[in-house]
Amino acid sequence: MTSAAPVTIRDAQSCDAAAIAQLSRALAAHVADPDPGGDTALIAEACFGPERWIEVIVAERGGEILGLAASCRRFELHTRDRTLWLADLVVAEGARSQGLGSLLVQALSRRARALGCTAIVADLWVGNASARPFYDRIGARTNADIEIRVIDLPRR
Repeated sequence: MTSAAPVTIRDAQSCDAAAIAQLSRALAAHVADPDPGGDTALIAEACFGPERWIEVIVAERGGEILGLAASCRRFELHTRDRTLWLADLVVAEGARSQGLGSLLVQALSRRARALGCTAIVADLWVGNASARPFYDRIGARTNADIEIRVIDLPRR
């Protein structure tokens, strides 16, 4: 039995936009969201443009991107708390249960600590039953003090 190539966790680069798009489409399908399509222009702009909206780290093995964690910085004025919002965490279906999700969260935790964050906050779709055991394993807790509300904006 041969061992698998080592996994590298690194910051995403603009050349990773197609792999990020592929993983984001897989996540959308998994949580029953509409397919966002394969166009990488918005990903490139949001992740790597001059006014970045999101930061992405990737798990790579043998030159193939197998997972990602996307996060945004948050600051709450009334508590003075810095947190990272874990916007998306996804591991390719064939690479799940190999520890890649945990490695991505560990790397994100190091980044959060370096930024002086008090926590990483993640939204978990209530229908995503397969992700709940993962979050339980890594020690994520439900916050009964917060109710998420969404203010939908009209599409242009």
